[in-house]
Amino acid sequence: MTSVLLITPFFLPNIGGAETYAFELVEYLRSHDCLVNVLTYQPITTPNVRGERMEKRNNLVINRFQWIGFNLFGKLEKYPLINFLYLTPYLLLRSFVWMLFNSGKVDVIDAQGFNSACIAAVLKRIFKKKAVISVMSLYDFKPGNILSTLVGAVISKMDHVIVESNRSKEELISIGIASEKITPYIEWLNLDVFKPYNKIEMKEKLGLPAQFTVLFVGRAIEIKGIDLILESAKKLRNEKISFVFISNAGPMMGELAEAASKALNIVFIPGVPYNKLPEYESAADVAVIPSKYSENSAITVLTAISCGTPVIASRVGAIPSLLTDEVGVLVEPTAESFSSAILGLFKDGVRYNQMQNNCESYAKKHFSIDNASTIYKVYLKVLDRSF
Repeated sequence: MTSVLLITPFFLPNIGGAETYAFELVEYLRSHDCLVNVLTYQPITTPNVRGERMEKRNNLVINRFQWIGFNLFGKLEKYPLINFLYLTPYLLLRSFVWMLFNSGKVDVIDAQGFNSACIAAVLKRIFKKKAVISVMSLYDFKPGNILSTLVGAVISKMDHVIVESNRSKEELISIGIASEKITPYIEWLNLDVFKPYNKIEMKEKLGLPAQFTVLFVGRAIEIKGIDLILESAKKLRNEKISFVFISNAGPMMGELAEAASKALNIVFIPGVPYNKLPEYESAADVAVIPSKYSENSAITVLTAISCGTPVIASRVGAIPSLLTDEVGVLVEPTAESFSSAILGLFKDGVRYNQMQNNCESYAKKHFSIDNASTIYKVYLKVLDRSF
């Protein structure tokens, strides 16, 4: 049995792409004869939810530490150093104390993101454990700047680097990380959970308008491109198209609520439970990912396609590596581009139906749980064990 320590500031019931990835990874590992311990915070970006302080299931123990919430993470994102100090030192302290009593239960540490990697680097040195980092972001490094130097210094201390895309691998190579030390993978979902349901029935069940529906799921922050879809809704207000926004945190929550109160074609839902997300993804006719930044692997691409819903996404970061024109449309991150693409699929029923019909088989081919074996093989590689 392989014992894995997963360190991450974000885990369910906090909601987000990183949380979804971590959950799906844990589910895979514990079903493949791994003992998994998770060290994390109680939800700090999703309001009004809490997990068990210590949650125990078969081959899994989750320790959730109480920490300051109030969406400080979102408010501090523009200040990386302050955000680092907010997220990292206390989780380091709690992780260090946990390791004092439990280091014998750990074969390998998987640090989810840069902040967690700083913690893992300390624990690796003190407790002589193998450690890997799962890189969750694209950094758009500028050679020689402080960010690239710091990230490179921390990552170089890891035994291996797991990345969400080849684009991420390339930028790490550019700051001096050896290619053979980096393993890219494609995210996955439990396709028995994220699967297509009848769109008409789901709209009726969820109380959504019985017409062509555009869905946005994500944090209500400017870089996620919410303003682009709000503007698209204005441009298409005379069409029989509804815009549904699902968001549980972020400074634009008030703007979404106000827009929904004034516009008949906008629906705002302040968060849904993770297990209900497949119903909303299935009810939608199109999902939009209007990111304005170099996003790495956008989990919302996977959840939509797996539920039989074509995607319109920004041509940025690693998003283009996740979909083809079989199941989606890539556009520039502008309101004009998104409104034009939405209207195009709304008007062209033949093209839309073909895309929708392609989604389920595309998800089974590209996003199945078999992808998780890549991560497990990295653990075994650094431990000199066979798969």
